Amino acid sequence: MPIQDNDWKAVKPHLSVVNFTENEVLLSPPNICNHIMFIKGGALRSYFKDDNLVETNLLLRSKNEFITDYESFICQKPSTLWIQAIERGEMIILNHKGLYSLYNTSFYWNKFGRIISEQIFINSKRRTEQLLFLTPKERYLLLLKEYPYFFQKYSLKHIASYLGITPQSLSRIRNQISKH
Repeated sequence: MPIQDNDWKAVKPHLSVVNFTENEVLLSPPNICNHIMFIKGGALRSYFKDDNLVETNLLLRSKNEFITDYESFICQKPSTLWIQAIERGEMIILNHKGLYSLYNTSFYWNKFGRIISEQIFINSKRRTEQLLFLTPKERYLLLLKEYPYFFQKYSLKHIASYLGITPQSLSRIRNQISKH
C-alpha cells in the first residue's frame, strides 16, 4: 500500500520519535495507552503481572514491528499490561487523537487502520490457538522456525514466559531436542 505525499503530510504532525533505554517501562497499569508504537530499533515486550507479581509475556517485539495495549488504546480504558524495553532503541509513536483524526479525514489511513486491526486479530488468534492446541515442545519448535532471532534478542526466561512454560521446562525441551 504505497503512501502518497498528501497522506504522509497528514500523518507527520501526529508522529513523534522517542528513544528508550534498556529496562525502561513505557506503559504500566492503570495508565491508559495513548500511543501505537512502531519500533525502529531495539526490542520490547508486553506482559501481564499477576497478584503474586509473576510476569507472563504476551508479546515480544523488535525492529519494524508495532506494539501497544490495543484494548486500552481503542477503548481508552486503564491498561492491564506493562510494556518494557528489553534493549535500548528508538520508536515512532502515533497518538490516539491523531489516529482517530486521520481515520475521519483520510481514506488511506482508514484503510491502513483496518489492515493493522486485521493483522492484530490474526496474530492474536494464532497465538491463542498455539497456547491452547500445541504442546510446549511444538510451540518451542514453531518459535524456533518462525522467529529464530528471538533467541539472540530475548533471554530464555522471557522466551519461556512467552511460550507459557517455566524456564525449567524450556531447558528440558531444549535438552530433549539437542539429544536427537
